[in-house]
This record gives sequence, C-alpha cells and structure tokens, in this order.
Amino acid sequence: MHLAIRPAGKTTAAVHARSTSLPHERSHPVMAYLDDSVRTLRSWSAGAAGQASGIALVDAVLAVLGDLLALPQAVAALHEAAACDQILDRFLALADAYGTFQSALITLKQSVAELQVGTRRGDGVMVAASLRARRRTENELSRLVATMRHATTRPVNTTGNEAIGIVAEVAAATAEASEAIFLELVPAAAQTSNKWLARLSIRPSAKKAAPETAMAALERLEKLEKCIDVLETGSENVFRRLLQSRVSLLNIHSLLTL
Repeated sequence: MHLAIRPAGKTTAAVHARSTSLPHERSHPVMAYLDDSVRTLRSWSAGAAGQASGIALVDAVLAVLGDLLALPQAVAALHEAAACDQILDRFLALADAYGTFQSALITLKQSVAELQVGTRRGDGVMVAASLRARRRTENELSRLVATMRHATTRPVNTTGNEAIGIVAEVAAATAEASEAIFLELVPAAAQTSNKWLARLSIRPSAKKAAPETAMAALERLEKLEKCIDVLETGSENVFRRLLQSRVSLLNIHSLLTL
C-alpha cells in the first residue's frame, strides 16, 4: 500500500475539490476513510442539525487525522509540502478557538444555573444579572463565529500534494463545522433584557411566576444545561485532538528544518 501523491501543477481550487474526485483505490485506506469522514462532516455543516452530533463528527475526523499523521507514508509525503507553516497556523487558530469556547461554556453554564435559581425564586433582578452575563458570553461566541468564518476564506497552497491537501481540508471542514456549532449558541437576533425576562415569564418588578409557567422556563433551562454538558465534553476532546494534531505536524515540520 502507498499514499498517493497527486502530480504537481494543480491549482489550489482543483486540489480543494479533491474530496469529490479522489481515486480511493490509489490511496492508503486511512486516506480514503479520512476523505469520506471530511465529506460527512461537510454534509452536516450544510444542515447543522444538532450541535452534539456536529462536535462528535469533528472529533471523529480529527481522530482519523491522527491515524494518518502516524503513517510513515504520510510523514514522507508531508516532507514535500511547502505549506506546513500555513497548516500549523490553522491548527493553532482552531485550538485557540476551542480553548475560548470551553471558557465560554463554563461561563454560560454558570449563568444558566443562576437563571434557574432566579426563576424558581421569581427574582427578576437575579435573572436580569444572569442574562447580562450571558449576553457577554454570546458576544464572545459571535467573535469565535467570525474567526471560524474568516479561517475558511483563506486558501492553502497545497502544490498538488494529496497529503497536505487532505490535512488542509480537515482544517477547513473543522472550521466550517465549528462555525455552525458556535453559532447555535448565539441568539438569532439581539433581544433586550425585558424580552428575555418575558420569555422566562419574569419581569424586573414582577411577583413570583405562576408554578406552571416557572416550570416551563425551568424545563427550557434544563435542556440548555444538558446541551452545554455535552458540548463541554465534546469540545474538550476536540481541543485535545487539535493540540495532538498540531504537535504531530510540528514534529514533521521540525524534521524538514534539520
């Protein structure tokens, strides 16, 4: 078995389109599996149905990338690549984004817990304070979305090298999926504190909410809390794999400079 390398002279756009035209029979099985995994992840990103499934797919793609980077054939192929610095920068940006995302999830989880307490007590002041903290987190998530969107617009010169081409595609597909994952935690439209309070059936100067109304609000918050728990675990796994991938790429890059 060998790792197929495309002949030089292909344009970046042509290499980027490889995911639909790569002749799997000429590639190492890990390369073919990674190519299929990237295509599955991009298909999810197009519909973005469910953050938990999305982050699990990102984790799966990065796990296969780790297998690829452990292959001597892949290491040899990447030695010929002229875009190692670009790829290293991509994975650093992705790792930084997931580090920030983890911090945002912790803050968001805390605000949800405070919202639950405020809702049970019918404490509009406490709810309002929690929502202000949540909006700051949403602003941070919005910046992450913009960062991921920008990352997908910068092409990588793969110089016709299949190995660096698929690594670049993994980075691009991860950024696209991450944009969708982060975006789902940001409200579709800005809302004022009073609108959020009304959604929770609590006003700043209101009496304690009716039990059935408070229960509905608490159910929504409980669902959000469970979603955050899943994303915390998933983002931790993705963050760790991104660091591992970058270390592997950095080791390969270090060999090039010896």
